[in-house]
Amino acid sequence: MHKTITKETKKKIAKTKSEAGRTQILEGAKSFTQTPSENNLKVASHRKHNFISLDEYKQLLSQGKTTLEVCKITSKHLIYFYNALLKGRITLSKEDFETMYDNGLSLNEIALKSNTPREYITQLRNFYAIKRKGATFQKRLNNEQPLPQEAKNIIIGSMLGDGHITKNGYFSEKHSPAQLEYLQWKASFFPNLTTDKSWAYYESIDKRSGSLIKTHSFRTTVHSWIQEMEKLWYKEIDGKRIKVVPEEIEGWMNEQVLAVWFMDDGLTDWHYRNGIKTYANIQPNCYLCTDSFNGKNMDKLLKTLESKFLLKSKINSRNRVSFNVYNTKLLMKTIISYTHKTMLYKVDEKSYCELLKSR
Repeated sequence: MHKTITKETKKKIAKTKSEAGRTQILEGAKSFTQTPSENNLKVASHRKHNFISLDEYKQLLSQGKTTLEVCKITSKHLIYFYNALLKGRITLSKEDFETMYDNGLSLNEIALKSNTPREYITQLRNFYAIKRKGATFQKRLNNEQPLPQEAKNIIIGSMLGDGHITKNGYFSEKHSPAQLEYLQWKASFFPNLTTDKSWAYYESIDKRSGSLIKTHSFRTTVHSWIQEMEKLWYKEIDGKRIKVVPEEIEGWMNEQVLAVWFMDDGLTDWHYRNGIKTYANIQPNCYLCTDSFNGKNMDKLLKTLESKFLLKSKINSRNRVSFNVYNTKLLMKTIISYTHKTMLYKVDEKSYCELLKSR
């Protein structure tokens, strides 16, 4: 004969199970390894329920609340996700999630590949603060063409100079109307990343002089390679997004990269004053402006110039890379064939003199 279980006994059993589950979750919380910034991220819950953070959930459990009691004040799906997270049933790291997502895998595919229940994947994406990628991203990634090496060289050289990469993976650069043709030349390397929205023109007033500033800007569309570059070229330092010189710069450096860098931020003192050369046989000196970078970054650049091109240089009092007469000649010889016609005045004295006459 089956022994009848009373309602009171059922309640006791349920309470025991609930207490055991609460204890297991709290034990799991002790070894939970997410960083504080991730741990406190809010996960979207159903609009009809109050949201509670993971820390708030752990606090309620510590106060003696059961999972069932907490479910009455928030979404049960959110609590199920938290329980799975704290019990170690979700092992997909943020880094692996981002890698798969950036490579074009859908959330369904990520769930299958990581052996994570699909109902937890969306919540995990929110928990890790990974921006949602919709159908447009998937379509773009599926149709994306690899960037030619020349296009990569233009971006790398520009990043040493006037270039910028946004957090979303757009490469952009700005120049005055006098350098518009040069900017258009750069843009010609990115035909597949150029749209009607790539170009813009705007005017502003210089606060110091009160003069009108005219600016042309070019921006590519997003590309996976550019997104990877963003991670290498920028670091969060003291709460600010700072451009740095990547450790990989020596492997990337070549004649075209150097030429673009010099066209952007290089200058040559031809020793002309008021259109007249100061001494007949005086030789030019080249400089590279490097205001964007600090000491350690500068050391990388100087070592790279010497190891790749035997170019010896030093940092002068104005924080510029300075070349003596011999190394100036070597620099010009190295980059002149990669120099755009509008920038030849920086490496060819005849072009410089023609520019003086035209002014």
